[in-house]
Amino acid sequence: MLNFTRQISKLPALSSNFFDIFSLPRKFDINLVELARTYRSLQTSFHPDKHVSGSAEVQEHAAESSALLNKAYTCLRDPYCRARTLLKAKNHNPNITVMDSEFLFDMMEFNDQIEMCDDAETLTQLRIHNEEALAELYSQFEKYFKGRDLETAAERLAKVKFLMQTRERLELRAEVIG
Repeated sequence: MLNFTRQISKLPALSSNFFDIFSLPRKFDINLVELARTYRSLQTSFHPDKHVSGSAEVQEHAAESSALLNKAYTCLRDPYCRARTLLKAKNHNPNITVMDSEFLFDMMEFNDQIEMCDDAETLTQLRIHNEEALAELYSQFEKYFKGRDLETAAERLAKVKFLMQTRERLELRAEVIG
């Protein structure tokens, strides 16, 4: 139990940056295989089931640490959450309140195409277009983040959110079309 107490104290505090928990560089393009490997290793050490015979304090710390590991792992696997975390780590608000009107108009037109779509082939093409646009925006986010243009990076991330919502609309439309 003493060994566990020393191990558990090595985990960063609950407010720490998720990248620090997994000893990853604070960048958008991370090694997801290494993330998963480190996650499994940490969960092996800190999972509450491993410490049921420990004191109440040790059990509580294990539960909190395990929950933090789960939250951090889930976030870092998700590119959107990972990007938001990076902006927050730079003390930059990831929420954009003013959006490019041309982009919004394009999104309205694209969503109209989705609603009017009545065949699987066209819907597949719309999905491909949406996924390509998402990949391009993530690439642009990474470029602007690396270049320390955090405002433009946040603006690209705001557009990602729109395309993620469009992805959901595409899935719903696929259910209707069958």
